[in-house]
Amino acid sequence: MIVPGSIYWNIGFGREKGEVEKDEEGLKTMQALGENIAWLMKKIGK
Repeated sequence: MIVPGSIYWNIGFGREKGEVEKDEEGLKTMQALGENIAWLMKKIGK
């Protein structure tokens, strides 16, 4: 099984509604994860 990774732990932090949108490191990490998943899907032909 291929498991795409990111640049750090795949998590965002926030306690109240909308706070996670202010977690710049979490957003950057999720962006990288999404890009890596898209790249992997293209490579395996899905």
